[in-house]
Amino acid sequence: MDSFYGLTREALEAWCTLHGFSRVHAKTLFRSAYKALNPEPWSAPSLPRACAALLPLSLSSAPLRLVAEQRSGYDHSLKFLVGLAGGREVEAVLMPETKRLTLCLSSQVGCAQGCVFCHTGRMGLIRQLSTDEIVGQVLLAERWIAAHPEWLQQVRLPASTRISNIVFMGMGEPLDNVDAVIAALRILSDPFGLALGLSHISVSTAGHLDGIERLYAALPKARLALSVHSTDDAQRSRIMPINKRWPLTEVVDRLRTILGGDGPPVLLQYTLIRGVNDRLEDAEQLARLSQGLNAKINLIPLNVVGPSRLSAPSPEAIKAFRDLLCSHGLRVMVRYSKGQDIAAACGQLVRDANSQSGSSSSGET
Repeated sequence: MDSFYGLTREALEAWCTLHGFSRVHAKTLFRSAYKALNPEPWSAPSLPRACAALLPLSLSSAPLRLVAEQRSGYDHSLKFLVGLAGGREVEAVLMPETKRLTLCLSSQVGCAQGCVFCHTGRMGLIRQLSTDEIVGQVLLAERWIAAHPEWLQQVRLPASTRISNIVFMGMGEPLDNVDAVIAALRILSDPFGLALGLSHISVSTAGHLDGIERLYAALPKARLALSVHSTDDAQRSRIMPINKRWPLTEVVDRLRTILGGDGPPVLLQYTLIRGVNDRLEDAEQLARLSQGLNAKINLIPLNVVGPSRLSAPSPEAIKAFRDLLCSHGLRVMVRYSKGQDIAAACGQLVRDANSQSGSSSSGET
């Protein structure tokens, strides 16, 4: 049985037409499911009785299961352990900020890319998430927020606050699952549903060029976050194996062609690792790489879980790196990831691949 939450509004309109109902009822169903967070969207009073009776018989609407939650004592971030069909689990992270709520989504169970500084990659790719499993993470978080008004009060946000931003930066390489991600983007940005503009959703990639081209062909206004981490192709290939297939220079050249300097912004993510990519020469190369793009740069000091031979640079080295980029007129932010005390920061999400319900773990980097 297909899932209701895996259907775009256009697909739901087609379902209505197929079964002899007006296409307009798809809008009603979207409002009920995504704006009202109704777990039984067909119960909307304006739907014809025949439609309300048929829909749950032909489309599944079972919610994802919240297995556990962890709250950060440092910045009030929440890490959700989400149960999937078949017993697998993924993690999603809800991050409160001054005037907004950001949800970090997963797109795969595990990841095939094997970046040396990322704990998720140690799992390998176990399976892809379906569109409804991606969208379901948002609904799970929205329903949790609605059920816990005291948390919104604790983080000093109004009681009416909903998720305002989404980042596909959880478990997995989103563009290795591009069809499901594109469908999820259409659902999440639908004006009759959650109505999150594409400018409020960032899709992270390690440089999956085929996926990048398909993403922009389908959604020209999509926002991309490109994980750079090294501007030297030889070094990048050592720490990010995807670079052997799609070298960074090739990826960036293609982005310049697709977007140009006045297209949608591209976020260049750069994890700073002491003695690996934190020299001022590295900053100069990153500045050159940014030319011809409407680029923003996030500098992310390495997040370490457990014993590791890698570490973040000193605060002084981070400041010098940032200042050099700023001297080139670039927009730069040093991002200290939220949820570090609960292993919810960038590169820290990992499940035990040998069990169906393992706890968060980490290995030596």
